Amino acid sequence: MSGTTQSGSGSPAQTTVPLLLEALGKEQRQGIVRAAARWVADRVCNRALPEPQELLPELAQSIVMGAFVTLKRGEILRGCCGVLGKAMALGDAVRDAAVKTARDDRRMAPISPCELPFLHMDVTLLGPFQRVQQTGRDRIAAVEVGRHGLMIQHGQQSGLLLPSVAVERGWNAEKFLQAVCTKAGLPMGAWENADTQLFLFEGHAMGGPLAEFLPEGLPRSLPLPLTETDLAEYARVAGENIVALVSGGAPSYIIPHLSDLHVNALVLSMHWSNPEAAGSARSANAIQFSIRPGLPLQSTLYQMCQQTAAMFQRQGFSGELRIGLTLGFDPAMHGFGAQADLAGVDSADRAVVIADARHCGFAFDPARPAEELLDELRQRLPIGSRDAAVHSMQVISTMPRVISISMPTPVSRQGVRPPAVAGKFYPAEDAARRELVDRLVKGPAPHQLRPLAVMVPHAGLKYSGKIAANVWRRIEDLDGRTLVIVGPKHTPRGVNWAVCPCTAWSLSQAVTFENDLELAQTFAARVEPLQLDAAAHAEEHGIEVQLPFLERFGRRCKVVGLALGGGSWPDIRAAAEEFADAIRDLQPRPLLVISSDMNHYAPDEENRRLDRLALDAMATGDPQHLIDVCRQHEISMCGVVPAALIM
Repeated sequence: MSGTTQSGSGSPAQTTVPLLLEALGKEQRQGIVRAAARWVADRVCNRALPEPQELLPELAQSIVMGAFVTLKRGEILRGCCGVLGKAMALGDAVRDAAVKTARDDRRMAPISPCELPFLHMDVTLLGPFQRVQQTGRDRIAAVEVGRHGLMIQHGQQSGLLLPSVAVERGWNAEKFLQAVCTKAGLPMGAWENADTQLFLFEGHAMGGPLAEFLPEGLPRSLPLPLTETDLAEYARVAGENIVALVSGGAPSYIIPHLSDLHVNALVLSMHWSNPEAAGSARSANAIQFSIRPGLPLQSTLYQMCQQTAAMFQRQGFSGELRIGLTLGFDPAMHGFGAQADLAGVDSADRAVVIADARHCGFAFDPARPAEELLDELRQRLPIGSRDAAVHSMQVISTMPRVISISMPTPVSRQGVRPPAVAGKFYPAEDAARRELVDRLVKGPAPHQLRPLAVMVPHAGLKYSGKIAANVWRRIEDLDGRTLVIVGPKHTPRGVNWAVCPCTAWSLSQAVTFENDLELAQTFAARVEPLQLDAAAHAEEHGIEVQLPFLERFGRRCKVVGLALGGGSWPDIRAAAEEFADAIRDLQPRPLLVISSDMNHYAPDEENRRLDRLALDAMATGDPQHLIDVCRQHEISMCGVVPAALIM
């Protein structure tokens, strides 16, 4: 797998390795794996680490050029770290790689004790690094997939992929070379450059189900860092702080008699009522969540008290308030959405969490199985977040159960939507913009059509303007029609599936396009995932970049804009059926416009190959096939969800 590395300075040393890796016997390989499993388990459980000589008496001092330890849960990578760059003792290399993989892979949650029996582990010992002398495309022939791993260096940037990566992904040598460039943060074609150093190495992998190599007597969870008494005191002070902040009193900024600590989740549960008003009882939860680096408890709790007090002040609250507090520790990663593997999650003391950049669902209920809790969270989260990363975490709570959903609040009203990318994706000045569009539409008049739907790119007029112009100029009787432009969400702002609630779209102070607000409201009412939200559209360019062409060809058009932020095929299909019902009886029928670029960032030849695969999939008329092809071939077509909805 790809992973994080620690290496010596400069290029990999060209040292003869005394240990003949191919000659390792079965028992020796199992001994190495068993030692790595012991180091992983001890690091995860915060136990003392045995010395390499103790676990590998015959092999500890043998010399290798590096080692990686990879942990996976099914197909989900849970950690991959290694050391390389110089000759080193096998025992030290494997121990360092195992310890780093267990808790220090910063890309994901640390390994939890509850996960250990369900992981698969591979240990890869590295042989000598050999610099590729060939240049340009001749380097392809030097790479033997299944045998070679790759390391690339250009200036201060470097990246490494183990031999197994290409085999697992079904890559050929060229795709493998492109992928290691991406790993290093380089352009995908950087491997062809003469000033880019490319190294081959052989990696000898050994491993198996981690449960077969784990020592006995491992704990299922880590000790909680505070007591129930401490937790109750935190909750009491939080309640007093909220009341003080609402009433103008003096809050406690810190709680000196309680130690501070880091948590991974904090849920503040509020229950309030006015004894003099029947039926006034209400409740709400506020949640903060962080896998890495975690949250400082005292300062985070105080900030949440401030936010809660501000909410009560806006509502004019007076009455009785009860506060509950739930803290989460020891996160474990289980996969994504409905495919998450929750084996090992005991809901008696672990919560289920599903979260992405803007949405979080947290469920703790000892009386219900973890799978049932996940199902409820997925039902309550919006499309695009139901298949987010799923974690569990150890919980201590003053509440018998907690279900909390955090998501953006839509901004459902807006006047004129101002331009967000003028001067970046197209000229901001009216004259310069019109001059550019004039140049883009030059040429013989094309045969015009009356399509039900079209697809146009939005990379910016400089890059994709000619293609977009050729689409817009072929639409017969465009001016005066209502357009429903459906594009992807490129930013995390706002809700996942958003209809713009603006009254008009502004291209400049002199040029605006009316929104068909009634149709926008119809979509929000009849298509379950869609919500009116100005925030989701505030920085988006997929719709706005089409407006310069409408200024030329459809000055009287009305524009309804939809920005879609992902989703699984079953969710998209259900939304598409509702969308079709919403427009079926409209007369005249609005023109449906898919705003999408095709594959991103690959060399031109590769982009064209992947674009053709996606376009051929669209030509079948089967939206699920399009989604499958883009996923299978890793095609970064940003508008695949809008295309699937419209198809």
